[in-house]
Amino acid sequence: MTPILLNAGEALKAQARLRPDVVGARDLERSLTYSEWLARSLRLASGLHGLGLTKGDRVAVLAYNRVEWAEIYVAAALIGVVAVPINFRLTASEAAFIVQDAGAGAIIVEDGLADVIEDVRATHNLLDTRLIQIGGTARTGFHCYETLIENAGSKSPTEIVDPDDPWCLMYTSGTTGNPKGAIRSHRGMAMLALMTDIEFRLHRGDNTLLVMPMCHANSLNFF
Repeated sequence: MTPILLNAGEALKAQARLRPDVVGARDLERSLTYSEWLARSLRLASGLHGLGLTKGDRVAVLAYNRVEWAEIYVAAALIGVVAVPINFRLTASEAAFIVQDAGAGAIIVEDGLADVIEDVRATHNLLDTRLIQIGGTARTGFHCYETLIENAGSKSPTEIVDPDDPWCLMYTSGTTGNPKGAIRSHRGMAMLALMTDIEFRLHRGDNTLLVMPMCHANSLNFF
């Protein structure tokens, strides 16, 4: 019998059931228990559904390291949308290439980086792309991330997400040409996380500090 590997959404459901009040993710500003993390991720998944996003759609993310990345990656796993992390050091034209090449149906952007997306929107046809802003007062044409979560339902999604379905579309640095997109499946990333766990001998009570950008594959492997 083939072993079953849980995706990030399924793993978080298990931790929220077994250890609901234990801190599961945090940044310098706030922390989330496993139950809080799951509740917000479920609402974000529902909110993305409410914007018309369905399994297989790509959602680009442009943000500095912050706990919302943990919510976004889990929400993507819960409903089968594909996260497309964008390096926050890219210029507007470089970010625009990734958004268009990936066929992103939505962009989640941090307030401090929204000018990049404003530049992208001004020079490229993003009329059909949903824009979601983390932090600050939502700009014209942007949905507020927190409002999206607050107004969404908390029911568990009914989509069947297979281990071999894509979870993330990670782009290379593009040093020798345009960036290349690499599809990472739920199974592949779960295996990398498992091997990282084994090699570093991580245990349930350990805290792990992610110093790489959350848009980078190394942080996602640890996560």
